Amino acid sequence: MELLSGYASDSESESDVGKKPVSISSNDTENTTIRSKRYAKLGKVELKRRRLQRKGKGPWGSWSSSEEEAEEEANKDGHHSILKKDHLNDSNGKFYEDEDNENEEDEIPLENETSTLYDTEYKTNQSNTKSLLTPSEDGTINLHKPALSFKCYLPKRILHTYDGHIDGCNALKFIPKTGHLFISGGNDDTIKLWNFYGDRKCVRDYKGHSKAVKTLTFVNDGSSFISSSFDQTVKVWDTESGKVTKRLKFKSIPNAVDSRPLDNGNEIIVGLSNSKIMHYDIRVHEKNGLVQQYDHHLSSILALKYFPDGSKFISSSEDKTVRIWNNQINIPIKQISDTTQHSMPTLDIHPSENYFCTQSMDNSIYSYSMKPKYKRHPNKVFRGQKSSGYGIGLTFSPDGHYVCSGDIRSKMLIWDWTTTKLLKTIAIPGKKPITQVTWHPQETSKILCTGVDGKIYMLD
Repeated sequence: MELLSGYASDSESESDVGKKPVSISSNDTENTTIRSKRYAKLGKVELKRRRLQRKGKGPWGSWSSSEEEAEEEANKDGHHSILKKDHLNDSNGKFYEDEDNENEEDEIPLENETSTLYDTEYKTNQSNTKSLLTPSEDGTINLHKPALSFKCYLPKRILHTYDGHIDGCNALKFIPKTGHLFISGGNDDTIKLWNFYGDRKCVRDYKGHSKAVKTLTFVNDGSSFISSSFDQTVKVWDTESGKVTKRLKFKSIPNAVDSRPLDNGNEIIVGLSNSKIMHYDIRVHEKNGLVQQYDHHLSSILALKYFPDGSKFISSSEDKTVRIWNNQINIPIKQISDTTQHSMPTLDIHPSENYFCTQSMDNSIYSYSMKPKYKRHPNKVFRGQKSSGYGIGLTFSPDGHYVCSGDIRSKMLIWDWTTTKLLKTIAIPGKKPITQVTWHPQETSKILCTGVDGKIYMLD
């Protein structure tokens, strides 16, 4: 039996791998006894290269930690391994690579971020005229009433129609407390700030996303807001100046964002389509301010909402579960799941701060307690709307007496919170799904709604 030249079995000992087989001459083949293999010693670099190659990605492959140690050893001997770099955000907000491979894209051109002020009545704080965040005190309505301090009523008709956005509006939020301004984001890649009173026109626009705006949320006092987009970025904007104060870039779509209450918007959470929730502190530059990662969900994150005291937050996912987390702790304290449960794309908190509701894909709104054990209330279920296939929003009246929801049949529905009885159904023009609804925080019966049509309707 002849010995084949250059053949080496996978079952050879580790010491044999570090030696090179030498071809056997024709004279040696004449011998009746096959000589043992002779090896020439390899260099240290080649030896480690073969050792790394042997530790392949098979079912018996080594753990990633041992592979990284081997790469570091090889790097000391002249091999250049690709090392992960920290994702740092300098004072200008430029992008660098992220430690956990969430932010590896190229830098976003800063010249693409523009903001235009259209209403000359409002100026920034540097001028002598009034601030954009200060409402006009005309004496007709008090814009500083606390929640639950006044009674609300059902709207009856469409009072005004805003131009909105081309090809649909995806986000709609009132400025906190006063509600004299509201913000919207749509498929035209633009964010617009509107005057709710007076001429009811666009006050300022914000352009900086290259794809459709996904979600918007104000920080506590309304001085800034957070936007997420299908371009896989999250940006923190100054409401008055239109400048971007923080930029985050991801490898997946940020579906939901929220800022921690009672913290001046310094801490934000971002729910990604890769099932992770990222927690950032925008005051920190190291690692882009990442302070925690929540990774217990099994599918895309759909909605996020902080408790009013900021101690906990709620998350909803396409894995058909709702989870409640303690702030900065990567272990959910409660998982709400059931074999018959559907995914819940939107959620909101009742003004009494004792309950939260979720819009389910089985055409129902479910209610849950915000106190341990966070149980679902079987008798507080609101039905009558059609929400399957869309992320239909919901909202509460400031006195907590009414629950309002959009509908895929271009309608808006209102229920009584106590009896769960459907009280009002209002048809909206356009014959397209209504996906966003929000009740004015100071008005008794004014509601904004919008959707796939793109126009924003004010009801009263």
